[in-house]
Amino acid sequence: MKYSGAFLAVVGVCTVVICAVLLLDRETMEQGVNTVFTSWQSNTDEHARLVEHEDETGSQEPQPDRSGDDNEKKVDTSVWPYFGADLPPDRPKLQTCTEPVKHLVFIKTHKTGSTTVCVMLYRFGVTNNLNIVLPRIPVNVGWPFPLRAEDYIPPKDASRHFDLLVDHTVYHRRIMENLMPADSAYIAMLRHPLHHIKSVFNFYNIPKQLNMKDFKNPLEEFLKNPIKYQKPRQKDGKHKPFSFTRNFMAFDLGFPPGLAEDMNAAQAYIERLDREFDLVIILEYLDESLVLLKRTLCWTIKDILYNVFNEAPMYRYEMDLTPEMDSNYRKWSKVDYLLYEHFNTSLRNRISELGGDFPQEVAHFVTVKNRVKTFCEGKDEQMVIPASKWDKEFSVNRKFCFMLKSTRMSYYKYLVKGQVSKELLSKASGRGENKKAQRKKKDAQLMSNRATKQG
Repeated sequence: MKYSGAFLAVVGVCTVVICAVLLLDRETMEQGVNTVFTSWQSNTDEHARLVEHEDETGSQEPQPDRSGDDNEKKVDTSVWPYFGADLPPDRPKLQTCTEPVKHLVFIKTHKTGSTTVCVMLYRFGVTNNLNIVLPRIPVNVGWPFPLRAEDYIPPKDASRHFDLLVDHTVYHRRIMENLMPADSAYIAMLRHPLHHIKSVFNFYNIPKQLNMKDFKNPLEEFLKNPIKYQKPRQKDGKHKPFSFTRNFMAFDLGFPPGLAEDMNAAQAYIERLDREFDLVIILEYLDESLVLLKRTLCWTIKDILYNVFNEAPMYRYEMDLTPEMDSNYRKWSKVDYLLYEHFNTSLRNRISELGGDFPQEVAHFVTVKNRVKTFCEGKDEQMVIPASKWDKEFSVNRKFCFMLKSTRMSYYKYLVKGQVSKELLSKASGRGENKKAQRKKKDAQLMSNRATKQG
């Protein structure tokens, strides 16, 4: 059977289009990670030669490195290029500020205490009338995939740029620099990996997912042999590009799960994150981190006051932690441990270098925080906090207490109602309700039906 040249050409074009669609499909991205990375890594020398040649011919202008130590263009050749390894940031890391920084990206990592900081940032945004990136569906801005334009609500005033990005999203520098102002500060949050996995196990009910509910300490049992229990990254038959139990924090910060055993790639990526982020908050040193944030961004003590959110009152399972579990988890989630230990050390070193009155400022902040908490639990209308060597006098009132205690969803609903129709807001809020609230509604309905039948 013979086909005309035109027909074969059409078939060829269709084939190319289908392949392009498959390559761009978000749910197939990770399947190509290892292939792309291996191929790219084998051509590292050629890639470096081309970059050098482009600089010589003037077709690509060299840009200063993030660290600000020299003007040579640096290329991290051991990191998957999709994550912007060959893209130097537009500005050096913040060292000093002369006025409050109001352009900021906060990478809200899961189960690290990040909701507490997220709400604090929402309050800062509302107080200063800033433009916040609001997800179309509450909680996630594109997560667990890289952010796309259809994942967030466009600003009501098209002439205004965004000022804050604070909700769950996968860190991707190229995308974020296209969305946010060039002078935006970048911060993230981490916690000790073993305490992190304990929180993840509880919040997402991992023992139920892995059929481990009958074990006395399911986390301990899991960490004895993670490969035995770890399921493929699938959910409802769909590809899920991350693991709840392995390098979950690193995934939020843009590290590909497929490189979990490549420590050279992990170390190179962490070093790059160190150059790109102005501060990584450590949950175990939250007050110290926030005082350092205050100094870095020229904020006030009032700006960093916080109320703790999503603190688990109790765990579903008995999961006492042991040194053996820590050792086992370190072997399984190597990148998260590298990540945490690097930035934990970095934070402590920065605090040590500051020396002087930094410990006294932290103590002062804790005192003020406790005074404000007591005030907000009472009925007085206003309280004045005297000036100190670290801050001017300021006052708090019932309105501030209301904002301090407001949840992230409350801020979201307040802000989004001005951006979308009531019908869309109702749908978005319904889709964004947490499962616990939905279960309560269902239980209440069942009780009502039973009461009706008994009557």
